[in-house]
Amino acid sequence: MEERVKCPICGTDNRNEPALSYSREPWEIKECKACGMVYLENPPASEALEDELAWEKTFANESKERRKRSPLLYMAGRAPKAAVQRVTKRNKLLDFVTKNIKPGPILDIGCAGGHTLASLPETYIPFGIEISHELSQVAASAFGPRGGAVIQADALAGLAQMPRNEFNGIIMTSFLEHDTKAKETLLAVRRVMREDARLIVKVPNYASWNRRVRGSRWCGFRFPDHVNYFTPDTLTQMLSKAGLGIVRFGILDRLPTSDTMWLIARKAH
Repeated sequence: MEERVKCPICGTDNRNEPALSYSREPWEIKECKACGMVYLENPPASEALEDELAWEKTFANESKERRKRSPLLYMAGRAPKAAVQRVTKRNKLLDFVTKNIKPGPILDIGCAGGHTLASLPETYIPFGIEISHELSQVAASAFGPRGGAVIQADALAGLAQMPRNEFNGIIMTSFLEHDTKAKETLLAVRRVMREDARLIVKVPNYASWNRRVRGSRWCGFRFPDHVNYFTPDTLTQMLSKAGLGIVRFGILDRLPTSDTMWLIARKAH
């Protein structure tokens, strides 16, 4: 019998609620009747994410399927989007880090091949947690020469191996949407953050107008590894439940015209 998870924010059991029309057999997306969180109710086991459903494989498969379904739209949108990402999003992360996180140890959860932290100034010591066997090895080769390291594990298992109050900053870009235990992970993140540390989060914006227009073809849907679909409200709810306070989450960080949201948080006291 497949596992059915409860709402990742409030713990409500929504198994008797109808699946949303965005679902894709056999994966069922539900909206919590209590708090409004949208999530995949029957996610894959975490062990599958280490290899057969590793991010780099599902991303490639999803891109292939989208190219097959809408080849002209896919090609027309890919080049401009890539250019914008190179110019704005990467610079936005670098700007967020250098303005909000002091030099020293910094942790990337879901670090993939380590490219994000490897691009930071040498004053930052990169550490990572990555569930994919293949990508964690790539990241380790990049972090080791700079005094850092990578733990190959899921987020909770990796964070459990790290000392309390260890990091000046935590990066979770394109990660929380993958985590079936997102609230527990954020609680564990709080434990390893220093008192003046900052957490940078980037997730797809389920409240975007593009999702409403494109429906099930919205770029934020990825089956089965996107398990959480956040709106500004539900993202704020989850951080609050984990004892984290908002430092920055202005309208420009969560525009309804954007498919992504950016947020900076700290320990709440």
